[in-house]
Amino acid sequence: MRECIFHFKVLRGGSSKLLRALIMLDGERQPTITDFTNAFQQLGYRVKLENERELIFAPTNGEDYKLDVTRIEIKGEDNEQMQHDGELKAIVEHLVRTTW
Repeated sequence: MRECIFHFKVLRGGSSKLLRALIMLDGERQPTITDFTNAFQQLGYRVKLENERELIFAPTNGEDYKLDVTRIEIKGEDNEQMQHDGELKAIVEHLVRTTW
C-alpha cells in the first residue's frame, strides 16, 4: 500500500486556500481522476474534471469555486516520486514560450 498525498488550491472569488488530501494506492497503481473526485467528495466537494492537463476540478452543484491540484507525491515503502508539480510546469512552459 502506498500513500498519494496531493496538494490543491481552493479558488473561490478572489481568494485561494491551500489544502492537502490523501489517497491510498494498491501496488504500483497510479492515481486516477476517479480517485481524486472520490477524495474531494470525502472532503465535501462534489466536483468533476474541468481541465485534464492542469488537473482543475469544478463543482457539479452550481457553486462558484475551482479545485486546482498543484502537486502530487507518491510515497512507497522504499522510494518517493514527485508526479505532478503544476507551478514548476507553468514556469517551464512560460520559459519555453518566451525563448522561441
